[in-house]
Parts: sequence; structure tokens; C-alpha cells
Amino acid sequence: GTGLTPRQLDWHCGAEQGRGQCTGRFIEGLGRRIQHRVHGFGGRGRMVLMATKGTRRAALGVTSAALGGVLAACGEGAAPGGAAPAPASGPVKLAYLSNLAETHPEGAARLSLLAEYQKEFASKVTIDVEGGKAATGLDKYKTVAAGGSAPDLGYVAYYEAADMFASGMVIDVDTELKGDKEWVKQRADLYPTMLESSSWTGKLVSIPMYTNDVAMIYNKGLLDQSGVAAPKEGWTWDDLTAAAAKTAKPDRISVSMNWGFWLLLLRTSGSSPITPDAKRMTVDSPEMLQVIEFMQSLIKAGHAPADGKTETYREAKNDTVFEFQGPYRIPTLRQANAPAFGVIHAPVNPKKKVIATTNGGHNVVIFKETSAPRRAAAAQLARWLNAPHAQAQMCIKATSLPVSKAAFAAKELQDYLKTDVEMKGFVDLAPNGWRWPALPSWPKINKAVQDSVAAILKNETSPRDGLAKAQRDAQALLDEDVKLMK
Repeated sequence: GTGLTPRQLDWHCGAEQGRGQCTGRFIEGLGRRIQHRVHGFGGRGRMVLMATKGTRRAALGVTSAALGGVLAACGEGAAPGGAAPAPASGPVKLAYLSNLAETHPEGAARLSLLAEYQKEFASKVTIDVEGGKAATGLDKYKTVAAGGSAPDLGYVAYYEAADMFASGMVIDVDTELKGDKEWVKQRADLYPTMLESSSWTGKLVSIPMYTNDVAMIYNKGLLDQSGVAAPKEGWTWDDLTAAAAKTAKPDRISVSMNWGFWLLLLRTSGSSPITPDAKRMTVDSPEMLQVIEFMQSLIKAGHAPADGKTETYREAKNDTVFEFQGPYRIPTLRQANAPAFGVIHAPVNPKKKVIATTNGGHNVVIFKETSAPRRAAAAQLARWLNAPHAQAQMCIKATSLPVSKAAFAAKELQDYLKTDVEMKGFVDLAPNGWRWPALPSWPKINKAVQDSVAAILKNETSPRDGLAKAQRDAQALLDEDVKLMK
């Protein structure tokens, strides 16, 4: 009846309020069944809160007046009839976690934005960022949530949110922001793939904040020395093969190619590895076979390393001509004094000629087991982080990409891109992106396909047999997710 979860008592108790001090500490309990003892009310007894799954009941050994003092001390009142707790009289306290530490450029940029928000809305919210200075992975998020100590909001890899929602940890953000006019506009402005990949069973399980992509970087000096013109918009797989042949030398790597970028090449064919309804895998398609055969041709010709070695441009040996790469690597290349490079979209399928890129990225989730005021405050913070200004700052400070059209067009971002032509090459591809749909089993599905692709490129199996195995293994995993959709 208090409207407080065990976790909230544990967090909020301990604040001195006048004559009473709620020392609310764990007395015993695991998971959702926890007792708290309350002191400081003239020795008039204690309050024990018993919280079990699906119910919350208070066994009171204090007077009604004392209970009111406890709730005031904890900063969260309760409306009559077990309704959602009334808003706190002071700033709402929020706890924040991050999947990237403050030592990571993106982790640091997130903290900078939170500090900006805190300064602007100091009278409304207080954000505890201490936990967010270290990295919290999915397993740890699950552990703290199961132990009743989940934060109010946190950054996760976009594909992890579906798993968290299916586990009952996080909320449907649309439900929390229902009726918010600003959110309605921001939501409609998101690139479709960003919105779709943040949804699970028709629920928006997280808010996309920023993304990344993959393009081709090329060594300007080596192309010039070889008499090869820099690639132009619309260049094809055939153009890459021809350029690689002209620049080939025994001590050179013509194409540094991460084998995982088969997906990017598939997208230039206008194809995807999964159906639009996310219920059937399609990695045994004719288009996928073309991709694999193209990758094999680069390896057999000696243009790409046979062992799959990649990320050679950063070694700054001036021996790599082309490399599939993302914007996140720009700071590393510059710090290593890597040779001057240009950026252009990946070469496209010679027949389909679709200019495309593939995306990853990070989203923010709102945790379920908090109070109504805190969920509301966390949702407003998340909405602000998705707005054009915050997105633009993430792009500038952490070499990331926007997830909405308004952020892409933001003056502060476009002004910055005038000073960074390499970054502009990646950002300009933002409208051409695609990423996997939100699936609880996506990491396993992706690994199943990657393993088969690697086996093919290592000549351990034939392309057709390898792709058939990838289809079987990935579909079996996807079938388990499909069951959860019902």
C-alpha cells in the first residue's frame, strides 16, 4: 500500500527529515521479498514492508502519522487506493547506468550530456551518475534488476533491449510518453530502421540515441601512386576489384575486409538476411551467394588477406589501400598518424546498385521497478537525449551518427561536418542505413551466420553447404524468438 518497491525504500531511506530518520536497511530477503526496519519516530516501533511478486503490502507497527512521516522522509508519497505515488516535493532522484565506461569517448559524451541536462533542470531532477562511470553489461543489468537494484534508466546496445523487455525488466516507452507532443514529433522523425529495430512485438522497448555505420576508407596516396582515381559515388564491386588489381603489390593489402561485413555487401543488393516480419531467415538466398562468391574472389586473387585479418590501416604502415571501416575508428586512425584517407560508401552490387550502409548503435531503456514519478522523469530525460541537440553533440563528441532526420539537419552538426570531411563521409550515409530487428536471440543468430561465413571463406565448406547450415542454425534460434511474439 505504500507504493514503494523494496529497492526504492533501500535507496530513499536514510535521508534525514526533521525529527525522523528512516534508516531503512535490508534486514533479510532475496529478490522481491525484503524487510525494512524504520527507526527515528520516538521509539514507537518499526515498519516492515513485505514485497512479493505481483503484490505489495505493508505490515505496520507504527501510527498513521508515523507512516506519513516515513513516506515524506523517503521522498515518495502514496495516493489513496494504492494509486501511483504522488510526485515528490523536491527534485526527482534518478539513477543512471551505462554499458560504456567514462573512459570510452561515447561514455564520456553521455556523461557530458547528463551534466548539461542536470544543470538545466536542477529544480526537477537529480541524476546519480556514479554507477554510470563504469561499464555495465547485459548480464550485470539482469543481475541488479533481479536483486531489486536496477537503475531508472541506462544505455544498452540497441539489440539488447528486446531481451530485457522479454525478461520483464524494462517498459514500453511509448506508454510512458503517451500524450507528450514533443515525443510524438521526435518519434515520427526517426529513421524507419531505427524505430523498427527498437521495437519488439509492437512495443517500443527502448529509445534510439545514436548509431554508427560502415563505409569504405581509401588511401589517397597509394591510389595516386598507382594512377588510380579515387572512387566516386555509385562505384561497384567490379570497380573495387579493378582498383585492387592495379594497386596490388606483394607487401600491400589491397582490401582490408572484416568478414562480418557480408551484411553490408548484401544490403547493396537491396536484400536483407531476414524477412520484414522478422520471422524467417533468408541467408541462403541467391543474393547472399553472390556476396560470398565476391568475397571469395577478393581472397583468391590475393587482394584480401586469406586469414581474415583486418583493421590494418590503423597500423600506419602505409600498406593498406582500401578498408571497410566505421566512424568510431577516426580518432584511432588520427592518433596513429595513419596515411591520409578518403571516405565513400561501400561498393555496390553491379546490377542492383543500391547505395547502403549497416548500423549498430546504442539505445536508452527505462526500468520497470521504480516509482511512477521516477519513470516519468526518466522518460523525459530519455526524450531529451533523443532530441536533435543531444544527438548532434553525441555525433560531434563521439564520432557517431544521428538516428533522426532533424538531428542530421541540425545546424550545429552540419557546421561541424564542414570542418571534418572524413566524418562527413560517414554521416552522409545516415539516411541509407539498416540494422537487424530487435530480437532477444540476435547475438546467437548473428554468431550462427558469422561462423558459417567464416567456414566458407576458410575453404572448410562450400558456399552452398555453408549457407544452408547458416540458414538452419539461425532459423532454429529465430523460431524461439517467434514463439515469444505470440
